[in-house]
Amino acid sequence: MLKLTNHTNELSAFLSGLQYEDIPADVIDRAKKLTMHTVGVTLAARDMPCVTRAVSTARDTMGEGGEAQATVWGRHGKAPLLGAVFVNSTGADTLDWEDCSWTGHPTAGFIPVSLSMAEAMKKPGKDYLTAVVGGFEVYQRIAGYIQPPQDWNLGKQGWGLATWQIFAASMPAGKLMGCNPEQFNLLIGATGCATTVVDTIIHKQMSDFYHLQFGFTSMNGTMLARMAKRGELDNLYDILDVEGGYAFMTRGFENEGWLDRNLGTEYMFNEILFKHWPANMWVQTPLDCLDKLRREHGFTAADIEAIDITPGFQARDGYDPKGYHSVKHGQFSIPYCLSAYLLRGAPGPGWFSAESLSDPALLDLAGRVHMDREHVMQLRQCFNTFTGGSFPKVEMTITLKDGSVLKGELQFPKGHPRNPFDWAECENSFRIGAQIAGLGEEKTQRFIQLCEDLENLEDLTELAECLEV
Repeated sequence: MLKLTNHTNELSAFLSGLQYEDIPADVIDRAKKLTMHTVGVTLAARDMPCVTRAVSTARDTMGEGGEAQATVWGRHGKAPLLGAVFVNSTGADTLDWEDCSWTGHPTAGFIPVSLSMAEAMKKPGKDYLTAVVGGFEVYQRIAGYIQPPQDWNLGKQGWGLATWQIFAASMPAGKLMGCNPEQFNLLIGATGCATTVVDTIIHKQMSDFYHLQFGFTSMNGTMLARMAKRGELDNLYDILDVEGGYAFMTRGFENEGWLDRNLGTEYMFNEILFKHWPANMWVQTPLDCLDKLRREHGFTAADIEAIDITPGFQARDGYDPKGYHSVKHGQFSIPYCLSAYLLRGAPGPGWFSAESLSDPALLDLAGRVHMDREHVMQLRQCFNTFTGGSFPKVEMTITLKDGSVLKGELQFPKGHPRNPFDWAECENSFRIGAQIAGLGEEKTQRFIQLCEDLENLEDLTELAECLEV
C-alpha cells in the first residue's frame, strides 16, 4: 500500500522510548491525583447494576485461575488480569464521575488498565506513571486526528466516543509490556482494526451498556498489547499513514496536525478535566453553579419555585414526568441531576438508584428546571470551546417560593484545568468512594499515602491490594 506519511512510526518511537525522567513534574503530579480520583469514583460504583453484571460476566467467562492476577477494586480477592480490567474499567465510568478529555473518558481505560497490569506484573510506580502519561498522549493525538468536522451535528450524526477509547487501553498496556517500536506500530494497527463502530443507538436509547463499553474496550486493548509483545500480530503496519488506513475506516475524518502535535514537548495530559459530580460533563457547570448559590443562601429543595438556566445544552434537557429509564438517562439530564443534588444530598450511587429515577418528588422538582430554548449550545460548539482551553459559561436564576430571586453565573467548573483539584479534593473523592465500598480506614489512609508517593514505589502490588474489601 502507498505510504503517505510516517506518523505511526513517530508515535511508536515516542511511546517506546519515553522515560519517566522525560515527563515534567507537574504532569506526574496530575497523574497521581487522577489515579486517586478515578479509583475513588470506581469504588463508589461498586454495587451499581453495570458493575455487578460485569463481575458476574467476568467470573462466568474467565474463571478464577491464571498466573496474571489483579485486584478487583472494592471486592474480596483477585481475578484473572482481563477480568479485573473489565470490571475496574466498567466501574470507572459507571457513575460518569471520572474525567473528561474533549475526546471522551480515557481515564476509564488508562487508569484501570495500567494499575491492574502494573499489579499483575509487579511493576514499579515510575513504570505505571510513564505508561499512564505516555499512553494518554498517543491516545489523545489519534483521537484528535479522527474527530468530526466543526459543523458536525453530534446529536443527529453521532459521535464515536467508544471508537477511539480502545487506544486508551492498548497504548499504556503496550508500554507496560515493553513493546518496541515495531511492535507498537503493529499494535496501533491492530487497535484500529479492533475499533468499535460509532454507537449512536446507545445514546439515542440511553442504554447503560454505554458504561460496559469501557470494560470491553479496556479488555480488548490489553489483549492486543499482549499479542503485540508476543509477536502474534502481522501485516498491520502504518495504519495512520496509508491509503485506506484509520481515517478512511472512521468515516474519512482526517485532522491535519494532530498526530505529530508537539510530540514530546506538549503534554495534553494537563488538559484533562476531573469531574466534580457524577454526571455528564455538560452538567458539571450547572451543578457547581447551583452548589455555589445554595451554599451562599442556604435554601432547600422545598423553597424552590423554579430554576432557569441559560444557555440550554443540546440533548441535556431530558425530562419525562413518568421517570428516567436508565442511569445514563439521568446522568445526561441537567434537570434530573440538579434535582438529585437537592434531594439526595452527597453525590454517589444514591443519585441514580431505581427509586430515585422514578421518585415523584424528584420528578416534580426536575419539571421546574427550565433550560433556555432560544439560546442553545450545540454539542459540537461545547467541545470546540473545551478543545480551545475554555468552557461554556452558565447563568442561573433561582426563584424561591417567597418571591426571592437569586442569580449566579459560572464558567469553569471545579476540576477544569483553569479551576483544578488540589490534593485535598482528590483525597475527598477517594474517601467518598472508599466509604461507600466499605474500605476500612487503615486501607483508605494507606492507599492515600502510597498514591502520593507513587513514583517511589518499587512494586504496585501493595497499592492495589489496599483496594480489596
